[in-house]
Amino acid sequence: MHGFLNDRPLRTPARLIFALIFLMAVPLACSRRARHASQSIDAAAESYVRLVLALAERDEDSLDSYHGPQSWQDDARARHASLESIRSDASGLRDALSARGAGDGRDDEVRQAFLIRQLDAVVARIDILQGKRPTFAAEARALFGLSVDDRAHAAADGSPSVAAVRTELNRLLPGRGELAARYAAFDARYRVAPALLPQSVSRALAACRAATAAHVPLPDGERIEIAYVPQLVWSAFTRYQGALVSRIEINPALGITVDRVVDLACHEGYPGHHTISTLVDARFGGRRAELLVQPLYSPQSLLHEAAASMAPSLALDEEQRMDVERELFTLAGFDPADVPRYIRVARLVDRLHRVEADIMRRYLDGDLDFPRASAALEREALMPSADATLQFINRFRSYAATYTIGRDRLESVVDRQWAAYVEAVTDPAQKLPDAAGK
Repeated sequence: MHGFLNDRPLRTPARLIFALIFLMAVPLACSRRARHASQSIDAAAESYVRLVLALAERDEDSLDSYHGPQSWQDDARARHASLESIRSDASGLRDALSARGAGDGRDDEVRQAFLIRQLDAVVARIDILQGKRPTFAAEARALFGLSVDDRAHAAADGSPSVAAVRTELNRLLPGRGELAARYAAFDARYRVAPALLPQSVSRALAACRAATAAHVPLPDGERIEIAYVPQLVWSAFTRYQGALVSRIEINPALGITVDRVVDLACHEGYPGHHTISTLVDARFGGRRAELLVQPLYSPQSLLHEAAASMAPSLALDEEQRMDVERELFTLAGFDPADVPRYIRVARLVDRLHRVEADIMRRYLDGDLDFPRASAALEREALMPSADATLQFINRFRSYAATYTIGRDRLESVVDRQWAAYVEAVTDPAQKLPDAAGK
């Protein structure tokens, strides 16, 4: 779910003294200096988790997942701290960490830098909740540590131009009327009937899992629970529950196509969100409290969402995808002979995600109002559900960039290499390159 904000100095000596006293309030034993450094970062990690849980009590959208002690969540609920108080504490903890020094060893440094980045995002999110409206680029940097080149994203090196994509789609989807209308009608033909959706999702998950397990040792006992929730704001959402178990909720009311079923299985399951969470848990267990929680608006979330967004193309090459979709076509009652053209059309439309990102940026910056942005998404990005997408953007704002710009940045790092993918999603030191590829 990637440049990062510079560390900022403390605003007042009093706050520094208070924060350092807080971090040092841990009993010391033998090896006093080393134990103090370790316990200080552990204390800071727990404080960070409790701050994220406190924010979630005021803003439920801010929490992606949590699988730590229930007592911490209960305490946050009972305290019900104000946004002002949470912001002050998060800012003070961040500043104390920045002033703390490098700590003892590489592991300490990585954890400290991770916490500072995450706390920067907590503060930025509260500012937005309190009415601040930065530009798209400023918001993406503040919340996700994502450096955005405002105008250059739509012309990624090595990708077909938008004109070339549209020319090929016009050839594959002949007929009268606008290309957007022809594509919407074509895509709608392959929606899976709600009664057949559970079987289709189960088969797609099995295929994505087998493809992932061929490259990644999955932890013993990992599993996924599936629930169908018509009121869900997302088409699908994964929440890691701990103990190597994830719950995927799917909204069947949105009309999910065969191709989307495959994307969903890889994105939410293997090697996407479920796999990422279980690998992180298996690698670190309960040794790092900061990894028990994931704020939705954070550099950590950006990295994981970007990884999940590239998961389908990593898991299944063209031949494997055709095999899976032929089986799903048969299950859904469609003609398997349509699969090659169907997949070709879907992959071409997917290349328009850069156009989607640019429209989203212009909308959030106020250059496009809702009707014009909706029309642009439908016409230029060939998005049949443009209004629903904009409603999502109204609520979650620049988070939508994690699916597009974040995905492109991570792909440039991973380059379809499984080992690089696993290291990227399980290493808390990982950062995505900025807009210049650095």
